Amino acid sequence: MEKKHTDNQDVIKSYRRRAQKYDIAVRLFDIFAWFGFSISGWRKEAIAKLNLKPGDTVIDIGCGTGLNFPFLYQAVGQKGKILGVDLSGEMLAEARQRATSNQWDNVHLVCVDATEFEFPKSVDAVFSSYAMILVPDCGQVIVNACGSLVPNGRLVVLDMAWPRYCPLWWRHILFFLRSYGVIVDVLRRRPWELVQKAMAENLVDINRKSYWFGFFYF
Repeated sequence: MEKKHTDNQDVIKSYRRRAQKYDIAVRLFDIFAWFGFSISGWRKEAIAKLNLKPGDTVIDIGCGTGLNFPFLYQAVGQKGKILGVDLSGEMLAEARQRATSNQWDNVHLVCVDATEFEFPKSVDAVFSSYAMILVPDCGQVIVNACGSLVPNGRLVVLDMAWPRYCPLWWRHILFFLRSYGVIVDVLRRRPWELVQKAMAENLVDINRKSYWFGFFYF
């Protein structure tokens, strides 16, 4: 429990410092679109796989500043419900401002550790982007999410991974990783494998797609 607490505090501190500039940093990654690396494009593609309909309820785990909200709102409409969950109050403040500015009254935010979040029942879809890698007990979060879904509900995870062909010292080349909480202990834990295992054990149909030489997947 102490290790989990320490991990959470590190993540909270990291995103507290970056909350106001987080959106700018993410958009800068789209420079790599020339190399087939476009975070915004992957985000749209992953959300499309949720097959959301007007009036649906969707949970965004690790919603951060609400970068997914425009796409989710477009899918579920005014009669739907978007529930954003994040550990960082500073990031949620940015998400709240985004929702208020766009008059999205159906966006509800919860500041809580994803492992302690009580998923409501009968949810149409659960989405998570670039968050599960930072959750120590990410496998249990996936189990809880699966248990909340309606029949034919969907769970989509878009996140980072570390291919086995890459030595860990390569992480120094990807200089941005540590500043966002992706440290060597996280990579050694290989949380993406826990996510995929939990999905395989709790969902009926599983599909996986890798990007950028295996460093990203959904």
